[in-house]
Amino acid sequence: MADEELQTYRRCIGQQLEELEMLSSIYCGTGELQMLDAGVVADFNEFLETDTPPSSLRSHLEYMVKLSIPANQRLDVRVELPHLYPLLEQARVSVHSPLLGKAKGQHLKDELEQYLSERREEDPEPYIFQLLSWLQEQIEALIQRPASEFELPHLEAPEQPQPAAHLERLWIYSHHIKSSAKRQELIRQARQLELTGFSRPGKPGIICVEGQTEQVQEFWRTIKSLRWQKISVVRTEPRQRRRVFETFSEQLFNEEDEGIMNMGQFIKFLEAHGVGYMKSELFGLA
Repeated sequence: MADEELQTYRRCIGQQLEELEMLSSIYCGTGELQMLDAGVVADFNEFLETDTPPSSLRSHLEYMVKLSIPANQRLDVRVELPHLYPLLEQARVSVHSPLLGKAKGQHLKDELEQYLSERREEDPEPYIFQLLSWLQEQIEALIQRPASEFELPHLEAPEQPQPAAHLERLWIYSHHIKSSAKRQELIRQARQLELTGFSRPGKPGIICVEGQTEQVQEFWRTIKSLRWQKISVVRTEPRQRRRVFETFSEQLFNEEDEGIMNMGQFIKFLEAHGVGYMKSELFGLA
């Protein structure tokens, strides 16, 4: 499993560097492509040339591309590539331009999210150049259209108090969780979003996360974009008063790491945390 994980990281990092070299040859004008941390390239090359583990990768590849648009203006596109892009993770892309205004800017943001979402259904190949070309076409078309097409009617309404933040618990069922890269990513995402719960690798794979609703939903959006044979939400428990787990950790529920679940251990774990009712939802047990 360690060799599989290492090869996955090596393939992704190698493709990221090849794509960056290609983009550098296309956007080669002064200031067209700017690295946000030039040292990352050296770190990535060292990772590929030595036997260092993936945990040695401290930073992501991030750069800014300035696209030329009409009226001698530039559009700033910021690209951040997670370590497992393009095989298992999607690029994080944001666009900044004062020319669009709020309404057009929101429209472009929605279209960009749709574009990235559709990439999940395609082959896991690098796609930043295609995305930049698509963005340039979208921007040039947007500039020509009147802002009134994108503005919603303004209705005066009294200010509403902000709703109180609520805790949410999410139960996720996967056909299996075997890739060590995915296992590490689940833990990294949960801890980064300050969620508690657990993940159970093997077959089947079970994930439970709890925390602020926005962070829980962000976790789900992120992990479902990874490549799974089958994954779905079994139960959503909104408006929880408290968390039942203290941290987020990986739980095997078997004596040896063979991927075979000890159902007795698992049920005791659920009952100890006051969520024994999930044995019925997950496995149909009374």
